Amino acid sequence: MIITLVKKQTGHEFIREMEETYKSLNELEKLFKRTNNMKMYVDLENWKYYRENPNEMIEITESLVTNKLSLSDLDLIILNTIKHEKPRSIRDLAKKINKDVSNIQPKVKRLEEEGYIKFEEGIKNSKIPYLTFDEIKLEI
Repeated sequence: MIITLVKKQTGHEFIREMEETYKSLNELEKLFKRTNNMKMYVDLENWKYYRENPNEMIEITESLVTNKLSLSDLDLIILNTIKHEKPRSIRDLAKKINKDVSNIQPKVKRLEEEGYIKFEEGIKNSKIPYLTFDEIKLEI
């Protein structure tokens, strides 16, 4: 089975991500010259391209090959709730799906470890979950 995670973004959003990662195009060029890292080369070329085409849509995919699907029904409910209801914290997520936070916490941690979600800092040390993709495609 092949699981493909699809993230859609504009060239402008891509550039913003690159600025968060590398700070500036010049900084990335310096890093690439020092390391000759192929990922940095691809990021550099893409940054230059999308600087000229900021409104172009990008579809970034990441594929995983596995013999078993590790997503349970509850995992899918969690992902769907994060996407559509945008909870402000893990506690808010648990409340939205009528589950105890102690049952949700380990599930959310595993989804983060597997790359399905990330967190940004919220108020009062809360963690705001967000998806790292727009679609999940399954191929059998």
